[in-house]
Amino acid sequence: MGVTPVFPGNPRQKHQFIVRVDGIESAWFEKAQIPEVETEIDEFNSAGSVRATKFAGRAKIGDATLEKGVMADSADLAAWNWLVSAVNTEAGELGDPGTYKKDIEIVHVDRVGSPLQTWTLKGAFCKKVAISGNEGGSSEHIVETLTLSVDDVKVA
Repeated sequence: MGVTPVFPGNPRQKHQFIVRVDGIESAWFEKAQIPEVETEIDEFNSAGSVRATKFAGRAKIGDATLEKGVMADSADLAAWNWLVSAVNTEAGELGDPGTYKKDIEIVHVDRVGSPLQTWTLKGAFCKKVAISGNEGGSSEHIVETLTLSVDDVKVA
């Protein structure tokens, strides 16, 4: 059983990034690194030219990293189960991308819960989960770091 966070509206709220999976609020995080989007450069050297002409090439989308999070409804294993759906090391098999790839939203909210910015991560899947260490007597189970691989990112 995990921590039951108070969201939104608590003026002391630290978790200001809501993660929605399939439109359902699934977790809240204190920090979020939105994927970097970068364009590779293609160069063309035409005959007789002393300089290359540059063109936009393929887009490169980085990873999303979410830190210090709590899962909704005390679903402490949700992130772990998402990771295992992609690669099940116990069974020695890979998952079906149609099952483990999801479109998720990361919503940045202010201290009273009003949305400031929303990012939609297309084709996201969990590639790394780090659970925090706990001390005796503590019932807090937080996801220290959740790293997502992403196919595309949209800003709304």
